[in-house]
Amino acid sequence: MIQTQKDLEQWYDTTDPWNYENSLDDIKRRDILLAEIPNGTHDNVLDIGCGSGFVTRDLPGKHIFGVDLSAQAIKQAQKIGKRRIKYSVADLFELQEHFPKFFFDLIIITGVLYPQYIGQSQTLVYHIIDSLLNKHGILLSVHINEWYKSQFPFLKLKEYMYKYLTFTHRLELYIKP
Repeated sequence: MIQTQKDLEQWYDTTDPWNYENSLDDIKRRDILLAEIPNGTHDNVLDIGCGSGFVTRDLPGKHIFGVDLSAQAIKQAQKIGKRRIKYSVADLFELQEHFPKFFFDLIIITGVLYPQYIGQSQTLVYHIIDSLLNKHGILLSVHINEWYKSQFPFLKLKEYMYKYLTFTHRLELYIKP
């Protein structure tokens, strides 16, 4: 069952509902993700499903965009956020309209591609991300392995599994050929 907008807004009605800021597991998860971002210039960076900006605010890049479906999450991100980051409410399935003719050097997507959020729309998500990612752009995907089994149709540079709470996280680093 896909999570409703109302449920999502109620969830984010509390500051840091996931307790990311105080969880050593989540701080470790963020640090692992950040360490895997290749060095280099990342002019335009997009964090899809940024929530309250826990990962977004530490991303490298000249122009950083964080998007989330929840207006409440975006409000929290903007309170904590840094000026160089532009947060906005956006639906994953409408990102092409949200960023028309705009391409990203680095896209981060973490904890988003689960059935409760996207249903069975993996192929559509791949097309959307493909349309937003520059040629030779980097995609970093981090998801609970037990919940997300698909892979992106790009060249995989690295795959890394690590323990996260009672699950296994799968970090995948791709480059668009």
